[in-house]
Amino acid sequence: MKTIKKESTLSQISYQSTKAERDILERITSPFIVKLHFAFQTPKKLYFVMDFLNGGELFYHLKLEGRFTEMRTAFYAGEILLALECLHSNGIIYRDLKPENVLLDSEGHIKLTDFGLSKQGLIGNGNTYTFCGTPEYLAPEIVRGKGHNRCVDWWSLGLVIYEMLSGVNPFKVRNKNKFEKLQMILEDNIIMQPQFSENATSLIQGLLQQKPKNRLGFNGSNEIRNHPFFDNIDWDLLADKQVKPPFKPRVMGESDISNIDRVFTREPPQETPDDSSQKYIKDLKFDNFTYVQENYSLDVTL
Repeated sequence: MKTIKKESTLSQISYQSTKAERDILERITSPFIVKLHFAFQTPKKLYFVMDFLNGGELFYHLKLEGRFTEMRTAFYAGEILLALECLHSNGIIYRDLKPENVLLDSEGHIKLTDFGLSKQGLIGNGNTYTFCGTPEYLAPEIVRGKGHNRCVDWWSLGLVIYEMLSGVNPFKVRNKNKFEKLQMILEDNIIMQPQFSENATSLIQGLLQQKPKNRLGFNGSNEIRNHPFFDNIDWDLLADKQVKPPFKPRVMGESDISNIDRVFTREPPQETPDDSSQKYIKDLKFDNFTYVQENYSLDVTL
């Protein structure tokens, strides 16, 4: 369950992003995107009840293992691509693709989560101008602030593939501040790792083109699907979740949390204290926020 203080949504941008996340979660149906079951509000907070995916974050497993094989990387990248295709076909740019936002279910399939930075209402290669995202995954056009479109998701996909194969993000440099990292993104000198195959290098370089019009995927996601890196992927079977995941998380039951980083699980399960100082927060109402999944029935035995 995700909880948001209404106090944190007082700015117009925060309010709109929260509404957008709620709307996206309701209207998008994909086996590779987290499902919203309920949404409700109290006088001071908003609540999203979503799938509980106890396979853990992709980031968690990558941190444990160091890096993934190309076969495993192609599987995850393929399912991520299918999720992005679904979003793009509905006029949505994700804008926050990173290993922390890719979750595994108990079988090892992925689901994207966290749509607070997503942008709705963009068809084709239409542009938007908000500067947002995680610095190390920002596309050059976002940094330049001259407008961006769905191609920013292909850039981020390239970085996630790079990270899965190497264990590092080329822009996560400890001795660099945020401004210096943003400058690195604009310099176009990403060094390919020696362990990358020719196909992996070609795919990553195609996705990490500085100019969106030169980027793999600019003319449609089939440009990415048809790349030799994915030659062993049957896209129809993958879309139907008929491809066996190359890795199955060790899950002992529905409530098992062993694949979730202990940084989170060792904290007591309690709500963030409500320290809102503004009395008018209780009057801030999100219209049409409540949601109950279709065909849900509550069977209560007294």
